Amino acid sequence: MKRFTIATSILSLMMMLFIACSGDNNDNTDPNVSPDPKPTNGKTLVAYFSQTVPEGVDATTGATNVVRENGNDYGAAQYLALMVARKTDADTLRLTAASGHYPVEYNDLAAFARTERDNNTHPALTSRRVNMADYTNIIVVTPIWWYTVPMPVYSFLDAYDLNGKSVFVATTHAGSGLADAVAVIRKEEPNAKVLNNGFAVSASNVSNSISADVDRWLQQLGLTDR
Repeated sequence: MKRFTIATSILSLMMMLFIACSGDNNDNTDPNVSPDPKPTNGKTLVAYFSQTVPEGVDATTGATNVVRENGNDYGAAQYLALMVARKTDADTLRLTAASGHYPVEYNDLAAFARTERDNNTHPALTSRRVNMADYTNIIVVTPIWWYTVPMPVYSFLDAYDLNGKSVFVATTHAGSGLADAVAVIRKEEPNAKVLNNGFAVSASNVSNSISADVDRWLQQLGLTDR
């Protein structure tokens, strides 16, 4: 794999307000919950949301940080999700809303995302449907917008019953780590076995350089022996 670069190297102050500021910390341990579940034998699905912007449009948010590889652009969360999927031999499901649902200009996207969050709006997904019965392990990869997961992730949790499945969480962010991603999924899917500790990486640092960190996380989960 060729080495690639991040399309933007400095995140703006507005971005920090958009995505949240709380330090980079993968530990989301809650002493009141049961120990982390172990993955069970069976297929794994990586479900991810990643909002990117067209070439030439300012890409300064954790939602739209672009990783460029071999002339192709990937959203930071998308690149992380595809890396995880390769390492675990998992299927992938990209969560998408209708074309044009999200503005491409940064300020408009930030304002729209905040309004959507404040109104608890769960947008209709245009993603292909999968048979969730085929999977025992679900890895959710998402950016953090306005201190929480983007609303299409809520739509995914509305659309699928994860009862009894082992669920693992990874986020890209601009300082907020996992934020409330684990708590959101645990609340929305109370009968799923949601891993207590997830993987969090700054969106501006998503590149092949995090491969070893991802390996360690997946090995700890028992999802790979690499």
